Amino acid sequence: MTKFELLFDNGGGILLMTADYCHAYDRAGDAAQDVAELLAGASTDNWEGNQPDYRRDQHAEDDILTMSAARNIYNGEAWGGRGAAWNEFHRELAAIGRQRDAAAVNA
Repeated sequence: MTKFELLFDNGGGILLMTADYCHAYDRAGDAAQDVAELLAGASTDNWEGNQPDYRRDQHAEDDILTMSAARNIYNGEAWGGRGAAWNEFHRELAAIGRQRDAAAVNA
């Protein structure tokens, strides 16, 4: 499984970072979709859009989301708000997880 972390900056941006891949998102739904793929076992090895120049350490005003916390959201755990992008990402990732659960029940 590809380990990752996400940085949410105070301007609404989201940065996904793995060991070999880095991508900045303007849309939380796009980030949630990619995170859901990673949580389902995807690898970034063949993903387009690698932006290695964007890789950075967490700033004091950033919120960070680890892979384990993202898995909890995907599995239905509720998280409190920390800004519009953070909240939208959480809603989108939780919705993808619910769709996964519904598909499994109906399979």
